[in-house]
Amino acid sequence: MIKFKRFTQGLLGSNTYVIWDEATKQAAVIDTGNDVQLAKDVIDAEKLTLKYIILTHAHYDHIHFLPEYKKTYPMAKVVIHELDNAMLGSPRLNASVLFGPAHVYDKADVSVQDGDELLLGDAILSVIHTPGHTPGGICILTENMLFSGDTLFYAGFGRTDLGAGDVKLMAASIDKLYAMDPTITVYPGHGTKTTIGRERDENPYMYF
Repeated sequence: MIKFKRFTQGLLGSNTYVIWDEATKQAAVIDTGNDVQLAKDVIDAEKLTLKYIILTHAHYDHIHFLPEYKKTYPMAKVVIHELDNAMLGSPRLNASVLFGPAHVYDKADVSVQDGDELLLGDAILSVIHTPGHTPGGICILTENMLFSGDTLFYAGFGRTDLGAGDVKLMAASIDKLYAMDPTITVYPGHGTKTTIGRERDENPYMYF
């Protein structure tokens, strides 16, 4: 069974999730926009082993504290889609120049593609490629939970006017998610949770 903890104090209100397999205590962090100490407190309290640091995309508000996470957990593998891996090293593409000093980040340890699976103890984390906000944006599906990054939000979805965004790709990605089980709970990169069914039926931006 997957359990998780959400932190919401990140840059621009970005969310960070610590998720773990309760049986084996193997854990992953999804996005590093919140201070590493918040995640460390949960990891220590639950006696977890951090296996992955998963980045849903390479924008600054979701990767801000990545160096601190890598320093604190050097054995954890940093994971990102192959199309966003190069963006980590570009202050323009990672959007750090929009928030102050330019930042360059090292490439991830693992580049994933659509359909790849990451094992977290007895749980499977399925990678769903959802380009549009960035070329390599991904969602992570496990059990009946979708960690959607900046693809799908409660009553909205990711902007496409930053760097390499693409409105047509975003539309295709939203259609891809709307074809999934409507009961899946969505945990986005900003804001509160929702469901696939709720957004498919009520999202005011569905006809963009």
